[in-house]
Amino acid sequence: MRRLTLLMVLTTLLLAGCSNEGASMEQCRAIFDRLVTVELEEMGFRDPALAELTRAELSARHRTEIAKCVGRRLPPRAMSCVMAANNAETVSHECLR
Repeated sequence: MRRLTLLMVLTTLLLAGCSNEGASMEQCRAIFDRLVTVELEEMGFRDPALAELTRAELSARHRTEIAKCVGRRLPPRAMSCVMAANNAETVSHECLR
């Protein structure tokens, strides 16, 4: 269920388009990493080692989607919004639209 939310947000990112610059790989990876962190926190996981292991696993599994994000347009304040977001819904509904 949480992974479905992650995929929804990645899809939203792929479809986003508001600025002149396309997203870099670093930005795409930062968005993905923040989403994983937020999702794990929402599920009650606080173990940094588990978080890193999960992030690596999900990153490998969704590498194609992350790569498709590169070059997509981001809203002007997307990155600051993503980094401040406390839940995945904020990322998808506010930051990336």
